[in-house]
Formats: sequence, structure tokens, C-alpha cells
Amino acid sequence: MFHDKKRLVLVAILAVLLMCVPGTAAAGSSPLAKSPTGLLITPVRQFLSVNAGGETKSALTVENLTGSTLRVSFSVEQFSVTDYVYNYTFSQPNNTWLQPSIPDVDLQPHQSVDIPFTITVPPRSAPGGYYYTLLASASLSTAGVTNTIQAADLIYFTVNGPLITVSHLEANSIDHLVFGRTIPFHLEPINTGNVYSFVYVSGQLHGLLVKPPETSTAHILMPGKVRALDGAISSPVLPGIYLVTYGYKTTAGWAIELSSWVIFIPPWFIAFVLAVLLILGKFLPKRRHTSVSD
Repeated sequence: MFHDKKRLVLVAILAVLLMCVPGTAAAGSSPLAKSPTGLLITPVRQFLSVNAGGETKSALTVENLTGSTLRVSFSVEQFSVTDYVYNYTFSQPNNTWLQPSIPDVDLQPHQSVDIPFTITVPPRSAPGGYYYTLLASASLSTAGVTNTIQAADLIYFTVNGPLITVSHLEANSIDHLVFGRTIPFHLEPINTGNVYSFVYVSGQLHGLLVKPPETSTAHILMPGKVRALDGAISSPVLPGIYLVTYGYKTTAGWAIELSSWVIFIPPWFIAFVLAVLLILGKFLPKRRHTSVSD
């Protein structure tokens, strides 16, 4: 019976130690990416501003990456986001503020061309953010099948005026008991202003042998929309109870900071405790046997 218990403890230690081994890449995966085909637009997004009653000009570059001559046509749509993970939805614009310089162009294989466009805003237009996409579309026939290929330039432009850059949290969460290499947390900020802003998620652990504050890359936050954002803080070296501060800040200076207590138990510490229990389980029965003999 004792040997069975010892075997079970050894299996438990092995399982915990395997938790520390990083995963390997899937077999058969190739590090080489396929060459792109179709249409290419650069840049993929632009950020512009204009006064009410004024106009601004910009341009994009369209390239034909196929082996066929393409008639490329240009159209304009408005876009917004539909859910917490910011999937895009597109619709026909209710105005003609954004206009490309030409309706279409013929592109030879691997040829590129610059397409100017103009944004004209009527007087007394409401200040805030407006969001358009300039689409390049073409028909491509392959093996008797005709497909429509598209590329898009997302255009964020701000009509200057009284801009409101307020946001707050709709929900948040954090793991209070952590065993892994990071302490994950989740934020759901909502932009209650009238213009987009950029959000930087950050977190910090307080205590001995902890890393400096960690800040994410920028995430865009659209007006009137909630966005789900995930962050993670590197776990400390030593087990214990730690104070965590986490939250976000925007480019407009708006900041939210939360704090919480987290219990961290690293896998090596669990293995150590199990090893101690194994050693105690090995020697304690011998002591009891000796005392009965005496």
C-alpha cells in the first residue's frame, strides 16, 4: 500500500513539472508564408482631420499582384464595429463627403498607381469622428470561374470642434488564484465621447522580485462602443499574496486604474510540497514501526 501511494505521488510530481514545459509547434507547419495575390492597398488605414466647411486631401496606392490585367473600380462605404471584439460592418454612406479622384483604372500585372481622394465637409457639420472605407474592387477569372477581389483603406477622420473623449468601464475581471506564468485580466471599456481614441492596457505587480509595469500596444476605441480587451502581467518568482494594479489609459489623458489581491502558487512550489510530503510519508511509518517494537 505504501509503494502504491509513493507511485501516485511521483506521478503527481511529474504531471506538475510537465506544466512548466513550453509547448512545441504543430508538426508539419511551415515557417514560409505564401506570396500574396490579388489587390494590395497601402496604407491600410489613415487618420485625418478637417474643419467644418473645409476639405482635406490624401491618397492611397493600389497594386495589382495578379498575373492578369485588371479593371479596378473604386467605391466608398462607411464602417462601424458590431460587437465587443470589434468586427467591422460596412454600409452605404449617407453623404458624399469622401470622393476618389477617378472611378476606375486599368492595372497591368504587378503595376501600381496612386489614387488621390478628397474629403469635403459641409459647414455646420457636427464635430466628432467619421469612419469610411475606400474600396478597390476587380473581377478575376480563374479556370472559368469569375471572382470579385477587393482591398480596402480604412479612413478615420475627425471634424474639428468640441471633441468629447470620455470613457468608462462596463465590466472587468482578474484571476485571483494563479498558477501559470502570467496573471490574466479582462477589461470592457466603452467610449462615451464623440470621437475615436486609442487605449493602452497596463498592469503592475507589487512585491519582491517582480517585473516593471507592462503596457500593451494601442487599441482603438470607437464612439458609443464597448470593446473587450485582455491583458496579462508576468507572474513573480516567489509564491505569495500580491497586490495587482491594472487598467487602461487613453491618448486623450483619460485613465482608469483598479487594484486587487492575487494568490500566486507556481508549479515548482507545488512539486516541492509534494516532494516534502513524499519524504515524510517514507520516514514516518518507520518511526511508528520502531516505537511498537520497543
